[in-house]
Amino acid sequence: MPPSVLLSLLLASIYGLLFHSLLGRRLWQLPCYWFAAVTGFFAGEAVAVLTGTALMRVGNVPLVAATLGALVGLGMCWFFTSPPPETRATRRRTRR
Repeated sequence: MPPSVLLSLLLASIYGLLFHSLLGRRLWQLPCYWFAAVTGFFAGEAVAVLTGTALMRVGNVPLVAATLGALVGLGMCWFFTSPPPETRATRRRTRR
C-alpha cells in the first residue's frame, strides 16, 4: 500500500476517533464517525487534486483540503446520528 494512502488512513482515523471521544454519545456511533472521517478525508483529497490546490502538502496528501473534507463528513454524520434534544413535555412524561 502506498505511503500516502497509509498516512491518509492514519490521519482520518485520528480525526474520527478524536471526534467520537469529544462528541460521541453511543458506541454504535464510533464506526459511523470513523467511516465519515475516512470518506470525507479522501473526498477532500480528491477535490484538492481536481482543483489543483495544494495547501500544506505532506508528500502527496493535501492536509488542509483533506482535513476540511473530514470535518464536513464528521459534521454531517454528527447531525444525522445525534439524538434529538428532549423537550419539556417529553421530560415530564418520563418522570411519571
